[in-house]
This record gives sequence, structure tokens and C-alpha cells, in this order.
Amino acid sequence: MASPKPIHTIVLDAGPMLKNDPSISSLLAKADRLVTVPAVIPEIRDATARSRIESTWKPFLETIAPSPQSLKAVTDFARKTGDLIVLSRPDLHILALTYEVEIQRSGLSNVRTFPGQRLEKPKPPGIQKAEVDGTSAIDDGEKAAPQSTTIGVAHTASTSYSAESTRGDKPAV
Repeated sequence: MASPKPIHTIVLDAGPMLKNDPSISSLLAKADRLVTVPAVIPEIRDATARSRIESTWKPFLETIAPSPQSLKAVTDFARKTGDLIVLSRPDLHILALTYEVEIQRSGLSNVRTFPGQRLEKPKPPGIQKAEVDGTSAIDDGEKAAPQSTTIGVAHTASTSYSAESTRGDKPAV
């Protein structure tokens, strides 16, 4: 029997797909699902890159629009932290989808609802570190079932924003 993957869902922006870093094969080896928002593929203007993404990535990528409630929660949080002015509309959608997937999988227990909030829930057992584009998920080694970890990866021109559900001071996820 194959070991479960350490990450349930990875939410992707265009950056990792354009750079192919991390490669799709390494992402598929670590995650059950790869998802993105509808605005990401049209963001890619280069015909060669778009063709490569359509043929290499798209068969493994689910496209999901975040709900208006998730978008509002993430936008309100980003406004409180002062990050709203540096986040593009696709970035907000990526973060909102990450938020939404985490809420669906784990409820609010891993989600900060206001900046600086301390989460009381201890990390789940069975965790070891899995690196994905500079972010990590935790899985202590138990091989029972995939963890309910969601990682969102959103790249802007000058900064990489990552949202991780299991640790760190990342906004709203």
C-alpha cells in the first residue's frame, strides 16, 4: 500500500507553473490535489509558456473560484495587516481559496481571524517536514491518512506570500 501524501491540497499561482519550480512531479508526489483560481491561467501571456502549462499542468490542476465569503474574510484580514495595497486581485483570490479549502478540511481551528491571534490547538500527531516552494507542512511520520494541511503559494513581482495552515504567523490561513 502506498504511503499517504503529507499535504492534502496545494493552491498555486502562476509563478511556480511558469518557473516549473517546484516541478509538477514533485508537487504531485507531495499533495493529493493541486488547485488554482480561474484568473491564473489567463495571467500567462507568453504563448509558449501558456501552451506548456496547458499541456503539462492543466491535466492535474483543478480550477476553483473562491466564495465571496472567503474573499471578504481574506480581504478584511489583509486590510487590517496593511497588506491589502500590495496584493493583486489574483493574489487575494489565491489566498481566499487557500482559506476556503482549509475551512472545509479543518474548520477554523488552524485559522487566525484577526492579526496577532494565538492559535491554541496543538499540532496534530504524525508530522514531518515537507518543503514546497519555501513553505513547509508538518507530518510526524504516522502513515494512517493524509494530513489536513493546505498550503497556498502566491507570487507577486517582488514578494512571495505563502499561507500555511499548520504553523506560523500567516494571515487568515
